[in-house]
Amino acid sequence: MHIPFCSQRCSYCDFNTYISLDGLREAYSAALAKEIAFIGQETRRPAHTIFFGGGTPSLLSNKDLSLILDSLREFFVLSDTAEITLEANPETLDLNYLKMLRNLGFNRLSMGAQSANPGELRLLGREHTFDTVIQAVEMSRAAGFENINLDLIYGLPDQSLAKWENSLRAAIETRPDHLSLYCLTIEPGTTLFRQLNGGQIMTPDPDIAADQYELATELSAGFGFKQYEISNWALPGRQCEHNLSYWRNNEYLGLGAGAHGHAAGFRYDVVKQPRVYIRRISEALLGQYPWSPAVANKHQLSLKEAMSDTVITQLRLTEEGLDLAAFSDHFNQSLTGAFPGTVEKLEAMGLLIQKEKRLLLTKYGRFLSNQVFRQFV
Repeated sequence: MHIPFCSQRCSYCDFNTYISLDGLREAYSAALAKEIAFIGQETRRPAHTIFFGGGTPSLLSNKDLSLILDSLREFFVLSDTAEITLEANPETLDLNYLKMLRNLGFNRLSMGAQSANPGELRLLGREHTFDTVIQAVEMSRAAGFENINLDLIYGLPDQSLAKWENSLRAAIETRPDHLSLYCLTIEPGTTLFRQLNGGQIMTPDPDIAADQYELATELSAGFGFKQYEISNWALPGRQCEHNLSYWRNNEYLGLGAGAHGHAAGFRYDVVKQPRVYIRRISEALLGQYPWSPAVANKHQLSLKEAMSDTVITQLRLTEEGLDLAAFSDHFNQSLTGAFPGTVEKLEAMGLLIQKEKRLLLTKYGRFLSNQVFRQFV
């Protein structure tokens, strides 16, 4: 569920978000509820996880969130244990809002903390302080949330190893259940990209970023966090089930402006502009699984694309990796047959290793994962 509204655009953000469309929230939520009905009305398929991403989903009101969740429960079959996540900016949360979220059925929060260092928060264009993060976690616990993720960003311009360690330790001290740690990518069109081209900031040092990643792996392990994906660490039993579906290359539906989906052998994306999205949904009479009348593009995957996607997504899982037997059964050919010489070459380079009929990135391979993935495209 993509919620495209924000109160401020962060300097690194190239997502489909908007800061001047507050008046559209109610109409957008109604359109999203209708899109859910379009896709789910025929069969009431089971939905195991729901993820409200953004943007800033925590800007939506009780009424808007209730409308969307009511539609999901009407047109999909949700178990009592379904993981329902809301992404939130810490400064948008208070105790009453958090209690409302729990009453609606949300059972997981993902907060954009990003840094504990004031200068880095200013560089990233964040509106909160780290004290706000601490308070948000404490209020979330008081409201009954038992599954909380914090996002942090490393590899920033002029970010020393010591500064990164400070952020990481500060985040862990709030006692979250899950950590998502992302290396900064400066994307075209962002404020940071303009600052980089204008000489206002320096290009981040990739060697320092590699050291920061290694520190994160070692430090988090000391506090009981297990790395289960390239950028994600969790306490036992707290892995993000929704994101595991992505990394296992399972099917998922994408709803809302700019969302992406993968179902019925297709990958598709929804129109980006919220006004266009609302108009197309409101004017439509019928939908077709897995996409609604707001879908902009859809592409049926070829066999080679499906195999490539499976390898690339599953190799991100640091413990599971790629099940070689399951790959052969599903595609009726072995991985080495589908990609002749590729696995052998990457094993010889120390980037991949086979364990118990599974193919995994080595520790060295995790640092160079993008280069590994390109070999399977």
